[in-house]
Amino acid sequence: MKLEFQEYQARKVVNVHKHVDGGWFWDKYSAHPYVGCRSGCEFCYARGGRYLGRRDPDTFDTQIGVKTNAAELLRKELARLAPDVITCGDWQQPAEDRYRLSRGMLEVVRDLAFPLFIVERSPLLIRDLDLLTEINRSAWVGVVFSISSLDPALKRAFEPRSPGVGRRLQAMERLAKADILVGTALMPVIPIVGDDQGHLEEVVGATKAHGGTFILAGGLTMEGVQAARTMEAARHLDPTIEDRWRKHYNWQADGKPAYSSPPAYSVQLGLTVRDLCARHRLRDRMPRYVAPGPLAINKRIAERLFLKAYDLELERVQSHRIWAYRKAGWAVDESQESIAQTYDNRGEPGLRELPGVGKSLAGTIADWLTVNDGG
Repeated sequence: MKLEFQEYQARKVVNVHKHVDGGWFWDKYSAHPYVGCRSGCEFCYARGGRYLGRRDPDTFDTQIGVKTNAAELLRKELARLAPDVITCGDWQQPAEDRYRLSRGMLEVVRDLAFPLFIVERSPLLIRDLDLLTEINRSAWVGVVFSISSLDPALKRAFEPRSPGVGRRLQAMERLAKADILVGTALMPVIPIVGDDQGHLEEVVGATKAHGGTFILAGGLTMEGVQAARTMEAARHLDPTIEDRWRKHYNWQADGKPAYSSPPAYSVQLGLTVRDLCARHRLRDRMPRYVAPGPLAINKRIAERLFLKAYDLELERVQSHRIWAYRKAGWAVDESQESIAQTYDNRGEPGLRELPGVGKSLAGTIADWLTVNDGG
């Protein structure tokens, strides 16, 4: 397929998220230099929806939008923002070979001392190991490599043009040897054909063997043109899959699929990955970067609240309890007063002044502050 680059001057490049991505990537900002992706993975959620705007989704992997002023905008916009974790860059080839915009953006992140998070499929990232090392020395770098499976048949079916999994693992090993936090985004786990114990443990074991320290697992979402393309890829892999997938996603022939897998399935997937991670001495969440300072305690307590929310998801408790921890996490995370100081000055009633923090959660937070200062 012919590849076309469409260069343009973007008006802005940094997305400021309403809340930190608690429990997953921990990022507050994101900035990317390209729109579209040459790899064109069939299961990629970005093929439709707002990401492409008015563009035809079928051009996702044949027309790459190039924000030629990405680095300049990033420098201007980050200078006005409080330092926090930013997801930045895109090392897809051949765009990055030609334009080197991601390297330019890393230079900005280094100069402004922002902590950096990267989620990537491309081993080209190692080209910029010098900058990543500098950023990690002055702030922090966390990297996850997206790996859905080590099964060659699944790769051929769903992501035939993505970089080789072996090369991603080699890149992971080099980052680990450079003392950069690195792990695997086991996403998306392909239902029916890629979610058994054997497929999952292959990825967990390979992550451990190549220096990764954590796994983040997530199921396959299905929506719009991406759902249709993913189903077509599944048919080519095995014509018998369609009926099972339609049942899995409650997808009637004349209707739309459910966006995600059934809750019971997602919980079992999470529990299986947690068990495999424990066997291989890995974490099933990514540790959070917290900058030193008076509000560091807020970030640590918020981290515990978000992780507890995930634990409750796996325990299948009522959703209002899960949301209580999540909302409390956001409130603590975004408070501009040290909650340790709040507690010292006003006790539990002071903690209950935070939005969404009631008597029970105020008591929990007070216990954490008292026992180990939120560590």
